[in-house]
Amino acid sequence: MTARPTWRLHRERRGATAVEFAIIAAVLLPLLFGTPDLGLLMWTDNALQSTAALTARCVALSSSLCSANPAQYAVTTAESWILPNIITTAEVTINSAATSCNGTTGAFVTVAISSSYWAANILPPPFSATTLHVSSCFPG
Repeated sequence: MTARPTWRLHRERRGATAVEFAIIAAVLLPLLFGTPDLGLLMWTDNALQSTAALTARCVALSSSLCSANPAQYAVTTAESWILPNIITTAEVTINSAATSCNGTTGAFVTVAISSSYWAANILPPPFSATTLHVSSCFPG
């Protein structure tokens, strides 16, 4: 077998498709698989934010739904939107004597929820180490 001169390589077309696919796939595949994961992450964050807002409102209005155990109310509300056992009462912090909220002074009830991302055990980094922190306040 004789060696081909290097000046003829620019005319060779064999393998060009495989090289082009490798270049495109390096960008396309993470984008393709990352989009649903990012959507799940945003959905979970929104559900926790809504849970914090409802819990803060419930505590501020002294509703009978959450007057006995507001943290358990937050857990129950989150379970109706996400999955059971996503947050625990230890991850819910309620402050009924807050004096400011988003730059406004007065009496406020604030609720903060921290939760690790529920799909972290099936996702690759950077999603696998994600902890969600949400908070909400309501005038009390």
